[in-house]
Amino acid sequence: MITSRTHDGLFTVIAAELTAVEDRLQEPVQESGMLLSAVARYALASGGKRIRPALLLLAARACGDDQRDRAVTLASVAEMMHAATLIHDDIVDHSAMRRGRPAATVLWGSDVSVLVGDFLYSRAIQILVADGDMRILRAFADATVSMTEGEVLQLQLLRDLKISEADYLRIVTGKTAALMSAAARAGALVAEAPGPTVEALAAFGLNLGIGFQLVDDALDYTAREERLGKPVGSDFREGKITYPLIHLMRTASVADRAVLEGLASQEQVDDDDLAQLRNLVERYEAVPATMRLVDDYLGRALAQLTVVPGSPASRVLHHLVDFVRERDW
Repeated sequence: MITSRTHDGLFTVIAAELTAVEDRLQEPVQESGMLLSAVARYALASGGKRIRPALLLLAARACGDDQRDRAVTLASVAEMMHAATLIHDDIVDHSAMRRGRPAATVLWGSDVSVLVGDFLYSRAIQILVADGDMRILRAFADATVSMTEGEVLQLQLLRDLKISEADYLRIVTGKTAALMSAAARAGALVAEAPGPTVEALAAFGLNLGIGFQLVDDALDYTAREERLGKPVGSDFREGKITYPLIHLMRTASVADRAVLEGLASQEQVDDDDLAQLRNLVERYEAVPATMRLVDDYLGRALAQLTVVPGSPASRVLHHLVDFVRERDW
């Protein structure tokens, strides 16, 4: 559950709405059978940053929305879709941990887990259909397509150190930024904001999401496991080539590139291998290079907020950029 401690009071302005989102997340699974209900509740109650529902609620509030109940319902949709994505990701990546707890696939198996992920996606679409705004339905449907495309592209390029920055950014945009953009767009649409404001907030969410994922890439080499909620180095162990390694391939010596290629070609990466990799990442300043790209995208996000009227909610959107930049989990 989201708390003021978790985000240092960042979301105080929408604290009541976020509490309502937590309650709303339990409604779609109350009468869905014992097993389905148990797995879905586990996935939905696993905490996390709740950035996507917060984005929707803040965008709606910043644009003058007074339909609190509708915004809460749509914010719960954003989190349900995100939870479904995480369930599917853990199956595809063979991940054992999620947010410091065993992944659903570890506890219930991949057969049940993939169906629960499908259920959460489908239930979210049901709620959007009931809401009746085709613009919002289209935004989330497009995001779902982008998330799938991003996941498949990442699978195609596993362990491929020749991945281009353009392909990497396509993966990041699909897997992470598309849903953040949809959430921010939906919030503006709920408030019936003018077209330019809707597009600006959608672009804010997109650039914030790209920056968010880039920070995740950096944290995979620098964070502490107890804060990150999963083993540090998980991306490389799973064969994911993220921006720090793209930078490494650009800047490392021929000999060090050969070392990296040897590590990437291994089916199993042990702790000594990971220590060797982190030494290369540090020596070639791959994390600072990643954070410079973070600053680029977060700067683009901030630029979009110039069209949003000043208010407590819009100020939180500004502060959210700082949170994404400085977080260590």
